[in-house]
Amino acid sequence: MRSKDSGARAAEQAEGRAARARAGSRGPRLGLALGLALALGGGAAAQGLPELATAPAAATPLPAATPLEAYGASASADPVGPGDLLDVRIFGQPQLSGSLRVGPDGVIAPPFLPPLAVAGRTPEAIQRELGRAYGGMLLHPLVSVRLLENNSRKVSVNGEVPRPGVYAFSGELSLLQALALAGGVDPVKASPEVLLFHQPPVASRRGPDGQLTYTANAVLETIDLNRIPGHPQLNRVLQPGDTIDVQEARQVYLSGDVMRPGAQALLPGLTLSQLIASAGGFLPQADTGQVRVLRLLPSGQRQTLREDVGAVLDHHGPDLALQADDIVLVSGSLLRMAGLQLLDFFTGTERWRVQQTVANHIP
Repeated sequence: MRSKDSGARAAEQAEGRAARARAGSRGPRLGLALGLALALGGGAAAQGLPELATAPAAATPLPAATPLEAYGASASADPVGPGDLLDVRIFGQPQLSGSLRVGPDGVIAPPFLPPLAVAGRTPEAIQRELGRAYGGMLLHPLVSVRLLENNSRKVSVNGEVPRPGVYAFSGELSLLQALALAGGVDPVKASPEVLLFHQPPVASRRGPDGQLTYTANAVLETIDLNRIPGHPQLNRVLQPGDTIDVQEARQVYLSGDVMRPGAQALLPGLTLSQLIASAGGFLPQADTGQVRVLRLLPSGQRQTLREDVGAVLDHHGPDLALQADDIVLVSGSLLRMAGLQLLDFFTGTERWRVQQTVANHIP
């Protein structure tokens, strides 16, 4: 029995070796078949790629507004002009980037490009134009144009303001806004009528000899600031190059027996009684019925007007409207001075002398 079992096992082992041999012979053939299939498939794919590569590809330009243009967003929407300084940057091209000054003729000279006229154009428009110009030598150039120095959009404020000078502005600037930049107008020191000089664009013409002649005529306008609340159109929108001249207020002069004599600004509608009241009023010895006003005539001479301010204060007479350079003289009444001296003598108070001394020491 043992011999039979061992013989059966030997036969099974021999049959197993034969089966493995047959499988091994099929394995190389199958691998070879798979390799040939892959090679053929790869060849077919390799045949298709050149056709796609050689097909004409249409150039697709970048749209006008893309997320990439965030890099090139311009900082100002105001048109540039002569004297402005622009910062031009092309991404990845330092040799093409730098600062460009707008010339007197409104032209810039970008590197490797012909001169470009930019006066009156915004930085955003210049940015697009440079992008198109550099597109001939670069693939989708990313351009940034920013305004570094604003030298063309300025107005001047001169005269009786706290901070006279030249002010750059962006967008729209009105007359009152420009005065506010200069610290406002002092109603006591400054006249409410301001002078506005408009500077129109320079005009050029060519003469018979071929020579160019340039003309720049300033236009003068007088504006009363007190009328602006009722007439908003007087609050003019300024243009680059405009000049505002704030005139010194015309004055009147008060002298004599009042508390605070001196020069005062001639405000609109100022009357004689208002002037005396603003100076602290009359001293006790003042002759209120004989107030003299010396008025300057066009001929250069002075006309003397006598006014009864006491009657005006009692509502018994018209008040005199003052004019520029009027001199108001308030003299003392001899009778009143004598009465005050007698009163001081008998009472010992020296009231009149004290009041006179106080008046002399008040600025």
